[in-house]
Amino acid sequence: LVTKNLAYDPLKDFAPIATVGTSSNVIVIGNDVPAANVREFVAHAKANPGKLNFGFGQGTLPQLVGEMFKAAAGVDIASVPYKGGAQAVTDLLGGRIHLNIGTSSTLLPLHRAGKLRMIAYTGTTRGPDMADIPTMIESGYPTMVSTTYYGIFGRAELPAEIVARLNAQVNDILASAEVKESMAKVGFEPKAFAPRELAALLADETQKWTAIVKATGFQM
Repeated sequence: LVTKNLAYDPLKDFAPIATVGTSSNVIVIGNDVPAANVREFVAHAKANPGKLNFGFGQGTLPQLVGEMFKAAAGVDIASVPYKGGAQAVTDLLGGRIHLNIGTSSTLLPLHRAGKLRMIAYTGTTRGPDMADIPTMIESGYPTMVSTTYYGIFGRAELPAEIVARLNAQVNDILASAEVKESMAKVGFEPKAFAPRELAALLADETQKWTAIVKATGFQM
């Protein structure tokens, strides 16, 4: 639905081998917004319809997550597309937009430096090194879950024994304390799935996001 005339079928043309890790988004607001959490931000947005701006990189996951949030909260916030997410963050710091969504590796240091305010995490549980940041579920939005899964795939006709061998090797690597530490520094959590679990996850996520794209009218 997002990319027209795709030359391949992601569910049929690849053999799932292994999951590498996951990451979720963080939701941040500018320091000039009088809110300390999601509830207060939504109340402020409803009291000021059409006066707040949501900035994002055009055609990105944060754009889609932001449209989900606006629909779930029932708020009138203008959507402002940028060529890239970094430009949106710059304008958030400058007070030209009020809401942004991105990665913890980019936004957590700015939150800790007091340059913006992080109000929520889109994972099912609180993120690495963010024990003080509530999830959107905890903030009253149980459907606002957005987790990106990173996996390894091969050609659909890849022999099962090779898939199994590669899966075992990847999972051994993910169990390394050094790898876990390195991934945590950039906001990733290692996830070791069997090939069949990755296949089921891909099917479920495709169904979930297809419905969201249709509901929000998201376009690249």
